[in-house]
Parts: sequence; C-alpha cells; structure tokens
Amino acid sequence: MKIVIHPGMHKTGSSAIQDHFFKTAYPGLRYARWNSGNHSAMFVLLFQEPELLAEYHGFKPRGPEFYARLPQMREDWRASLTEDLTRAQAAGETLVFSAEDISGPQFHGAVGRMAAFFREWSEDITVLAYARRPLSYATSAFQERLKGGTVETLEAEKLWPFYKARFARLDEVFGRERVILKPYDREHLSGGDVVRDFATTIGVEMATAPASEANTSLSAESTALLFAQRRLGKGFVTGFDKAQAANRAFIDALRGIGSSKLTFSDSLWGSVLEKNRADLDWIEDRLGMPLRDTPTPNAIAIAISGEEDLFRLAEENQPALETALLSTLHRDQRPALDRTVSTLELLRRLSYDPYSSL
Repeated sequence: MKIVIHPGMHKTGSSAIQDHFFKTAYPGLRYARWNSGNHSAMFVLLFQEPELLAEYHGFKPRGPEFYARLPQMREDWRASLTEDLTRAQAAGETLVFSAEDISGPQFHGAVGRMAAFFREWSEDITVLAYARRPLSYATSAFQERLKGGTVETLEAEKLWPFYKARFARLDEVFGRERVILKPYDREHLSGGDVVRDFATTIGVEMATAPASEANTSLSAESTALLFAQRRLGKGFVTGFDKAQAANRAFIDALRGIGSSKLTFSDSLWGSVLEKNRADLDWIEDRLGMPLRDTPTPNAIAIAISGEEDLFRLAEENQPALETALLSTLHRDQRPALDRTVSTLELLRRLSYDPYSSL
C-alpha cells in the first residue's frame, strides 16, 4: 500500500484537488473519508493535542456544545481512517490524505504524530506539496484570514509564507527524498492545471478535464468591505453550531461586488520582501528555480498601501453593497411572514442605529 499526503500549501489550488478526488473515484485509489474533501479538520482532530482542539479555527466558532462532542468524534474518525487504511492495504491501493493545515508551522507536533500513525501501515509514503509566490500568497492569505475572522488588521509582515517553517519540518519527519515540492505556476504544472498535475504525479490517469479551480479569491472591492466589517463592525459572530455556514453566506453575498484584483503596493510589500530574503532564497534553492511574483496578464489590480486605502475603497462601494443587501432580501426562501418580520427588524435596526445599539 502506498500513502500520498498532500499538505497544500494554502492557496495553491488545494480546494480544487480536494473537490475532484472527493467526488471522483479512480481504480486503485482511495480518498480518505471525511465530511468534505479537505481533511484539515480531520488532521487536527486526530493528531493535535486534545486540550488544544477547541482553539482550532475550524472548531472555535462552533461553541461549547460542539467542543463537548470532540472526544467522541476523535474516536469515531480515527476508526474510520483505520478502516480506510485496512481496505486500502488489503486491495493494494493508494490512500490519499489532503490537508493544507499539515504545512502550518503551528502544527509541527501533530505532523510528527500523523507520520507515526501512517508508518504503522506503510513505509511507502509520498508527500506532495506546492509552493506559491510570496506576494500572490500574501494577498490571498489576507483575504482568507478575513473570511475566517482570524484577522481584523492589515499587518503585511505577518502574511509572509514562511516557507522554511512550513516545509523543512516535512523534510525532517518524512525524509527529503519522500517530499516532492513543486512551484504553483501554470507553466510548470502538467497541462497547466494543478489537479491534473497532482494526478499525474501520483500516477493517476484522468479521463476527463478537471473542473476549474475552486475557492476563487474575493475582489479588491469585496475584500475592502469585508475588512471594514471585521475591523469596525461586529466581525465574525460565533458561538453557535452553524456559525461557519452563516459566515459563508455573508461572504457569498459580498462576493459579487467588484472585479479588481487585490495586491499590495511596493511601499507596503517591499520591506517585507527584503526582511524575508533568506527565506525566499531557501525555497528557491529547495525548488531549484526562482519563485518571483509577476503581474497577472490582463488583470485590473488595485494596489493597497495600508488600512486607509481599504476603508476608502469600502466607502466607494457603498452603492454596490446596498444592491447586494436588496438581492439577499429577494433571495430569502423562508415563508412570507418570516421574511416580512425579518425585513422589518432589519429596518428597525437601521433606524435605531443613530440613537442606540439595541
């Protein structure tokens, strides 16, 4: 039996890889079962220290009732993965486990425990990861952290990918000869597509063209609006089991606003790049090729120099926000009286705002 571990990194088409192999069966390949194609929460659930589970960004918003179920979930999903491995071993299959959080520097201990667990089943383990250009990664990571409610300030230095911290641990735990690290660059991907490249690298022949990459980035305009809400509004409201679904619905309502690409200006990013030059040298040496940012052809980009630029852009898109609000009201599928009362309460809150926080 062969085991393939895909640790991302984040923002390298991982969602497209996960969606494809979660939904598409291939002879001789077994994709580990989970609630979705992304095994990140499963990785943390099974291999992170139990006392730290409630702090995980995928679990924290869901509240105390969910936390109380985590020990039983850990036991149940460990049994599920064990069953998948048993079946893969009996059939001589390749098992795929895909979780971007494996490459997160904060999960070094969990990576070691995961490696020990999988080695109980097979020594034939391949780690296949992709590395994204630094500025491209940083802008996308900023958007993703805003969506997840984990940031409400723009601190560019914290958005650096920290390549060595992500990948050197994998080399150490699995052996560099077992870690395949590739640039997330269409020119270097099989067929110009990360899903096809992943399949080709692990020896899977794809019969059909993969779907376009999932998890499309927000526009600069919708990012600015989300930043204003996170920074000046109530942020990511949590504490109930469906908090993540509600947050996704809110972000989807903003997603249609604007079409410009977000980037950081030279005045904001230049010093970050210079400070991390040694880390960039490390990843380029590891890849055996440059990993430098280049402008996206035909893209209309808005370069942000700081938080004031984001606030200004949010203000400029107030009319589009009002249109999105009306569209959301019109799409409400609840019974007519429920929709009416909900709309009345929204109108009441807007009317009350100048006078009270109630």
